[in-house]
Amino acid sequence: MSAFAASFRQEAARILRTPLDLFLLTLFPLVMLAAMAAMMWGGTLSNLPVVIVDQDGGPLARAITRNIDATPYLEVVAQTPQRAEALAMVRREQAVAFMVIPKGVGTRGATDPPVTVFYEAVFLSTGSVASTYLRLVTTATLLAQAPRDLGVAGASVAGRTLPTIQITLLGNPTLSLEWFLGMLIGPSILHLVIAISCIGSLGLLLRDKSFGAYVRDTPAPVAALSGRLAVHVLAGIMWGVAWLLWMTLARGYRVEGSVALIVIGLVLLFIATAAIGLLFIAVTREVGTSFSGAVIVAGSALAYSGATLPLSGGLWYAQDWSKVLPLTHYILLQMDQLIGVTARADLTPMIALLLYPLIGGVVGMVLIVRSKRPV
Repeated sequence: MSAFAASFRQEAARILRTPLDLFLLTLFPLVMLAAMAAMMWGGTLSNLPVVIVDQDGGPLARAITRNIDATPYLEVVAQTPQRAEALAMVRREQAVAFMVIPKGVGTRGATDPPVTVFYEAVFLSTGSVASTYLRLVTTATLLAQAPRDLGVAGASVAGRTLPTIQITLLGNPTLSLEWFLGMLIGPSILHLVIAISCIGSLGLLLRDKSFGAYVRDTPAPVAALSGRLAVHVLAGIMWGVAWLLWMTLARGYRVEGSVALIVIGLVLLFIATAAIGLLFIAVTREVGTSFSGAVIVAGSALAYSGATLPLSGGLWYAQDWSKVLPLTHYILLQMDQLIGVTARADLTPMIALLLYPLIGGVVGMVLIVRSKRPV
């Protein structure tokens, strides 16, 4: 039996005998992914609470309010003439946005903008969605009212059909947060879990902050270390594929591109994760410090990936740090495939993911194999 296969079997047997490690690779991912699935169940945002500040009180203002309340995405929870009252409701988290309908809305006598939408920056996602639908519904109502208000001067345009505009979000046409966030948070959780489990496994080989004893007692240390880490990589891949199947087959979301490429990306991501864990423990020779490094790299990866908050125009540090993180490249590949980008376009993120084992993994192996004495 090869050193790789023997080490793989030994590590799998060790995990099965160790309740904490078994929990980390089985029940813990299950609990985390199940909790996330439960929190995001339902997916598409609907019935977002909004407040209407009606300073006009006329039939057009009432029509705008009725149409807003009729859309499934919004719910008018209060109407008031006072802006301060609406602002107080937003601050009490009773609403995510409010809209001011000024006096004289839709007439030439209006001195203010037709409508003004306010939403709290704390509710960035829900507030922006609510403001979008407030704007769309109000615009449609004003356009429907305009031909009746044009009179003789507008006779030449009153009969014209206004062009319709349809906006479709590529890869997420239903505007589902379950699909968007689920495909981001799932891999990021597993990325951190596998980094921690790899470091914990390698930490068991340390004696007096050195791998010297392990290297001397192991005929083929590189193959043995690779086999040991392969167990954790395989666990990450299996959970990643299970989550992908849950999102697509169980929840009914559709991947426009190649599912196989996403799976290949998962394989490369967890190999890169193991390589980073190997490098940390090889450099620091301390499990605690390596755990801290893994949390910094894997724990912050989603925030710096550019998937939720754009990094374009941001500080050079944030942009460069994003490029260092393996999750950034995986998410780029995954999101490309969700909208059906050609496979050739994803060669760059795949090559980037390969650099982690080829550089970080090789450096870590060299440092461990050269261990002779405590440091």
